Amino acid sequence: MENSRLSELQKLLGYQFKNKSLLRKALSHRSILSAYLSYERLEFLGDRVLGLILAEHLFLDFKDEDQGKLSKRFHAQAKQSNLYDISLKIGLQNFIVAEKGIDLIAQPSILADVVESIIAALYLDGGLKTAEDFVLNHWDWNGNVPEDIVHNPKSALQEWAESKGLGLPVYELIKKTGPDHMASFTSRVIVEGFDPSIGTGPSKKISEQNAAKLLMAILSKQSI
Repeated sequence: MENSRLSELQKLLGYQFKNKSLLRKALSHRSILSAYLSYERLEFLGDRVLGLILAEHLFLDFKDEDQGKLSKRFHAQAKQSNLYDISLKIGLQNFIVAEKGIDLIAQPSILADVVESIIAALYLDGGLKTAEDFVLNHWDWNGNVPEDIVHNPKSALQEWAESKGLGLPVYELIKKTGPDHMASFTSRVIVEGFDPSIGTGPSKKISEQNAAKLLMAILSKQSI
């Protein structure tokens, strides 16, 4: 990536990197580099750094809420769709280096992962305070506790199934299609006594969430 492009992104991030190779790696997709050299290792670290920052500030900012409500807020802040929205606000799709033909806008998992890889790069280059400043500048802390059925359908389905004495929902990966960087996953969820529901998505996790969301929508219309 050209230095002018790096400079533009650093202005958007509000931080000038001392080690610009970290930022370059945070923006490099595995379609042009190996998994070891791409953003994926940084994403692993960034996920943990983000988790610590979110947990600390939710704990401090919502002093009257119990563990359950804090957990719901945490999952809403850390979920892929929220990271995807943040990436679009920054315009990260314009800076990621990937193989031609990859529609980054249509790949929420890639853009969400790069947000976390950038958090890791900020942490490694400038320390926890630098990563924390980025998160506090781009995350919205306001709003009500999200509804589980919308934001955490797997948890909602598990709680419902256990409350009915039906045991835990079982998730099965039916198929995966496409190359790794543009994969599509199809999963189904099974709850005892009910027809399975099927969901698809750009990751196994999202396909399971969509399957759970569909089943919860069906169950909510039934008198059980």
